[in-house]
Amino acid sequence: MSDLKPRERKLLQTIAAQLQRQLRVVRTVRATDQAVLEWCVEQDLIASHAAQQPQFAYSQELLKGISTRLQQQQLAPLGTDLSGSSLAQAKQGQAEHKSVRSKPRAQRVLMARQQEILDVDQRSLDLDNYAALVVVENLDCFYQLQQFQLPSTPAPMLVVYRGDVAYSQGRAALLQRWRSSAKPLCYFGDLDAKGFHIAQQEGFSHIAVPELAWFCEHATAHAYPAKQQVFAEQLAGGGDLAGYHQLLQREQRAMLQQWLQDIPLHWARCR
Repeated sequence: MSDLKPRERKLLQTIAAQLQRQLRVVRTVRATDQAVLEWCVEQDLIASHAAQQPQFAYSQELLKGISTRLQQQQLAPLGTDLSGSSLAQAKQGQAEHKSVRSKPRAQRVLMARQQEILDVDQRSLDLDNYAALVVVENLDCFYQLQQFQLPSTPAPMLVVYRGDVAYSQGRAALLQRWRSSAKPLCYFGDLDAKGFHIAQQEGFSHIAVPELAWFCEHATAHAYPAKQQVFAEQLAGGGDLAGYHQLLQREQRAMLQQWLQDIPLHWARCR
């Protein structure tokens, strides 16, 4: 049993839409057409010589035949959206289309709630129930959040991991939803050039920082890779973060998130 590939299905869906307005759709036979026509030959829907011509006329009758064959073989109907999960695809037919289905973690975020870490679908979160969103950059710090004196926000706050390969898509989707509100969007991460740059460029309203005097005393060149200089040069000047940015730019010293354990922090405005 062979199924039509996603690109072949997409072509046939386009042709089906055109056949709503005309009796035939004549196309120059290209690679995807050729694959479709060869499948039709295998299914005894057209003669083999028809698949060898430079042009082919698609008809409603042929598309109905294709739909019937798919149904007979318990494959997804021609008009099916295959971009859902593997479970959704399983309900649509017996073939699996990994290249177009949504990834299992595409909508997932890691959420911290009291002493629990929860893997949740961000679409299930009712954002009206939260007054502030806090994004934590590093996973080890996220798991040990109780080791940090994170400043309070309007309660209740939603705390999530910024994400890596597994969770960054879900976090990005969550932030897109959140930005439609005027509620605080807070960042807790490395206090290096890249960390400040992320807070500034990704639209965060606040970033967690220690007192400036403590930062100036404890920041170190070991936390300032040379490759981050490009980010330091892009940091905006004034406001609550002016002193922190100036130290980075002038002395090329910084502070990693892990070193902020047990240090009093406060929210500084990013803009």
